[in-house]
Amino acid sequence: MDRIQQMEVFIQVMESGSFTKAADALNMPRSTISTVIQTLENRLGVQLLHRTTRQLTATQDGMRYLETANTLIQQFNATERMFQSEPHQIQGRLRIDMPSRIARRIVIPALPEFLSLYPQLNIELSMKDRMVDLVADGVDCVIRVGELSDSELICQKLGDLEVIHCASPGYLEAFGIPESIDDLSHHHLIHYAIQMPAQPANLAYQTDGECLSVPMQSRITVDNAEAYIASALAGMGIIEIPKYDVQHLLENNTLREILPDSKPGPLPLSFLYPSRKNLSLRVDVFRAWISQLLATTCFNQA
Repeated sequence: MDRIQQMEVFIQVMESGSFTKAADALNMPRSTISTVIQTLENRLGVQLLHRTTRQLTATQDGMRYLETANTLIQQFNATERMFQSEPHQIQGRLRIDMPSRIARRIVIPALPEFLSLYPQLNIELSMKDRMVDLVADGVDCVIRVGELSDSELICQKLGDLEVIHCASPGYLEAFGIPESIDDLSHHHLIHYAIQMPAQPANLAYQTDGECLSVPMQSRITVDNAEAYIASALAGMGIIEIPKYDVQHLLENNTLREILPDSKPGPLPLSFLYPSRKNLSLRVDVFRAWISQLLATTCFNQA
């Protein structure tokens, strides 16, 4: 019996509460169930179950293994369903929320290809640069940039985004090109804030792997990514932004990277959804597609 089957047997034992009931559910002899659990414990080198004549309960290691096994089995089944299901069987509405720049520059141009694969699927796409309540707003899944606070959402990390400092040639001509963090005292930062009124402006950077920040003057504060980049193009100051988002502006020299040796720390890019139980196939296929799309467009920018 392979490891996937061993996991399935263990999960069934925990759900049934006894070897006998698990054997009935799996249509196996009770002795086989007992042998599988013993083999699993021997291979892992831990005791997964407390056994008495009247009760069967998981040890602490058993609870940890159960959580991991459930996740792996669900991911395994979801992966198989992606290839076993006909595209026309995946239908209905999929509500997604993601940052506006990712939606406009990367996802929307590629959506026709995704929708052609699943002709019965309809997309409702909202583009907010702030957190939404998935359950209250009826959203199936979201993409988020940055560190996440603890929550009951299931999170799949897609990767880390390189972040840089940049400014327009006109701004740098007027204020000079800073060669180090110490040169920033006469410069302005375009302040990005999720909520207004905003906290004081600080520029983030790393030195020897340590994340630091320095207070900055700021004459404009925005709460939208489009306005953030537009303010930089207008010459109003320095911005710190994922490199993929301004790669085209760097290439045509409408923005210039500065302080390359003092970049901010990378930002995680994550895919979140409310629950791993009974995850819809719509979310599964979109998660697989968007993971591949973002991997080829957002990471490892030259």
